[in-house]
Amino acid sequence: MKAGVLSAPERIEIQEMEKPKIGSRDVLVRLKYCGICTLEQRMYTGQMKFSYPVIPGHEASGIVEEIGEQVGLLRGDLKPGTRVALDLVSRCGECYYCCTGASNLCVNRFKDGNRVLGGFGEYRAVSSKQVFPISDALPLEAAAFAEPVACCIRSLKKIGLSLAEDLLIVGAGPMGMMHLMVGSCMGARIFVSDPDAERLKTASRLGAYLTIDPAREDLPAIVREQTEGRGVDACVVTSPAAAALQTAFEAAAAGGRINIYTSYNEKLPLPTDANSIHRSEILVTGSEGRTEEDFLQAVRLLEFGKVDVRSLISRKIPFSDLEAGIKAAMTTSTYRVLLDHEA
Repeated sequence: MKAGVLSAPERIEIQEMEKPKIGSRDVLVRLKYCGICTLEQRMYTGQMKFSYPVIPGHEASGIVEEIGEQVGLLRGDLKPGTRVALDLVSRCGECYYCCTGASNLCVNRFKDGNRVLGGFGEYRAVSSKQVFPISDALPLEAAAFAEPVACCIRSLKKIGLSLAEDLLIVGAGPMGMMHLMVGSCMGARIFVSDPDAERLKTASRLGAYLTIDPAREDLPAIVREQTEGRGVDACVVTSPAAAALQTAFEAAAAGGRINIYTSYNEKLPLPTDANSIHRSEILVTGSEGRTEEDFLQAVRLLEFGKVDVRSLISRKIPFSDLEAGIKAAMTTSTYRVLLDHEA
């Protein structure tokens, strides 16, 4: 099979290797699409360290080619030809966090020797627990978004977003747009902040109540004007800019909740003081990945048509253009670039 192999930072090449073999509880999937996420971008630049060589890619969809002998006994919904979305960050199922329902924090998920990622290969062997069947109504390219949509679901659960609340999304990149889609499903009125005019236009088309350019407008003042002087009930920070985090604290209402969804390359102190958190009862949290429940809910939202990600597909690229696709994914001119395994 062909696979995009990262052997060192900024060194990725297409290699031929053996098709994976499966165990009795495994499923072999022929991959069709894989998104090039921020994780893969950071792996490529070397900002995120992995044991090399590694096959990146974790936002994938495909078609079942083979199932292990025990899979048929456990899963009547899986057979050769089944169309599926894949959860390619495996969990051990045995550590403290897995056993307490927080498998997104599994301490073993990236340890050496684990089958992790692999979406940049033509085939992937996974545990049957990582395979989520999809209906024929859901295009496979859209099914590749199940993982990031699941992360947005987890994010909004962490801040307890409720029906008819005001939500501010700081950053209108691909994850900001998916937060917008999921937040709309949850009944929120959504404000989106970003200095990029084109991205704000996209946010408006996707249902944002109000879009704000923080470089030209007074975001906290506008939000308070729209919320009877209170500020927003909830805020998700998807931009790694320090000013974006500052905005969240300035725009939050008393009793508001802030989720720091993005990660930072350097240590960034919170732009507030302890007394302001104490006196206004603002809750600050983060979110990392997603659980199996979040992933299933993402697949169902995509299937129901409640979340339509097709407008976020900026480009589909073949294996021969993989490196160029990674570089394109790192620009603000794209939302999601997909590796098309059969292009």
